[in-house]
Amino acid sequence: MGLFDKFKKSIELKENIPSVSSLEKTEQKILELEKKLKLNPDDSKIYFELYTCYVETSNLEKKVECLEKLCSLLPDDFYPPQQLADIFLNELNDENKAKFYQNKANDLKNNF
Repeated sequence: MGLFDKFKKSIELKENIPSVSSLEKTEQKILELEKKLKLNPDDSKIYFELYTCYVETSNLEKKVECLEKLCSLLPDDFYPPQQLADIFLNELNDENKAKFYQNKANDLKNNF
């Protein structure tokens, strides 16, 4: 194995790209969770599970939807606004919304 091959293999290991079968399992899990959500529309645990699935599938819109719903369901939990601040700053380049959610998360941390 040449130097270029070792370098390429090292990059491939760090990328952590999900396999097709892994994505298919995640999509199936999303469908199951959405069915559960219809029966329990205010279950924060389901929203957290959906959020992690949407992170895995890189579904930005759905990640934001889940986190915003979690903010309303769990108003004392700093994790959802903290994640929203990160998404708005790093993925959506919206500094105003990022600051809004970061301030909200900071207030919750300080009052903890």
